[in-house]
Amino acid sequence: MKDLIEKFKEKKVLVIGDLMLDKHIHGTVSRISPEAPVPVLKAEKESFNPGGAANLANNLALLGAKVYLAGTVGDDEPQKILFKELEKNNINTSCILKTSKPTIQKIRGLSHQHLFRIDYEDTSNITKENEQELLSLIKNKISEIDAIILSDYSKGTLTETLVKNIISFAKENNKLITADCKPINLSFYKNVDLIKPNKKEAIEMTLTNDIEKAGKILVEKLNSNVIITKGSEGFSIFEKNKNITHIPTKVKEIYDVSGAGDTVLAILTLSLISGTNLKEATELANGAASIVISKPGVTAITLEELETSLSNNIKTIPKTWGEEQWIVNNEKYCGKKMFIKQDHYCSYHMHKVKEETFYILEGELEIIHQGKYLKLKKGSTIHIKPNEYHSFRALQDTVFFEFSTQHLEEDNYRLTKSDKGTHEQWKNEIEKCLK
Repeated sequence: MKDLIEKFKEKKVLVIGDLMLDKHIHGTVSRISPEAPVPVLKAEKESFNPGGAANLANNLALLGAKVYLAGTVGDDEPQKILFKELEKNNINTSCILKTSKPTIQKIRGLSHQHLFRIDYEDTSNITKENEQELLSLIKNKISEIDAIILSDYSKGTLTETLVKNIISFAKENNKLITADCKPINLSFYKNVDLIKPNKKEAIEMTLTNDIEKAGKILVEKLNSNVIITKGSEGFSIFEKNKNITHIPTKVKEIYDVSGAGDTVLAILTLSLISGTNLKEATELANGAASIVISKPGVTAITLEELETSLSNNIKTIPKTWGEEQWIVNNEKYCGKKMFIKQDHYCSYHMHKVKEETFYILEGELEIIHQGKYLKLKKGSTIHIKPNEYHSFRALQDTVFFEFSTQHLEEDNYRLTKSDKGTHEQWKNEIEKCLK
């Protein structure tokens, strides 16, 4: 498998589809609006990520591939931000058209949890002229690439005419073409090499709750290989040669499936053009998905994380209060899975550089953060900024994830020691050091 993923760095992939910008507004909620019974989010920070087909392109780039991205955007501020985000991973934007349709933007408000989403979008089909312009750009790029991926969110970019022309053109040039599409556009995708619906989509596409029947119907209808992703149930592979294979998931605890489908399709496509078969490609994608769904939000897996997952070389560090497993620690960020035993607590500390987000997977913690006392139950998140003192105590055996900007031992500034004790002992130690 290591030899296989090394080949990813040699591959060139063209992603075509609905491009989006994801904007996240992070803040705190301390009151309810006097105008309506809704929370007031005090905005503290904004972040941006490529969304839709652009997220799939981001996945491929982080896996080492050279990526070209095709689609449409508006001539507006979200487009400028999106292009800046794409430039960070050297994604080629020369096949993207600026049109009269605005750039699709999804804005999410977050304060320990997802509060709201605002969508800016025009889902009408692109014009016939835009179809021809995109097709011309794709034809000019075909000799440089190894595969095409169609990422269809039914937002108007991948029209029936465009999709059918792209599939025919890929076949004429012996290029692998894979796809992920919404059920409403299924008929456009006949003769793609591989299509990857999730379980819900497969049921909607075939009107049957039996996954084996659904897979067989899709293979027959599309003349394509089909992989159905089933979340915690794993994957089902349906090949044109009638072979059916079911692969159980590698992950037991699912945090967030957002973006996992893009990771899977990226791995499948890169693996197939690197010379492996569909079963081996799916097994590798399974391992990658197990990492992604253990991380918060729409995210991607890096080549380093994939290599680490294959080696099973996850570093485990014993602590006074339990243990931590380092999933990844590089120059960009650190990801750890933590276990803290009941009635144990960590030091009251802060970091001058590191910024952290915690997610409670199982159990319950109490926390003192900047002098405030909180309880965090299963599913809760909390964001800790640099220079903010905090300490956790476990009300029961608790598993949680920490995702941070980095991990440097010299960036730990502790006022108390980690220990085991009662709620009162824990609070008294912290209050004593603050006097």
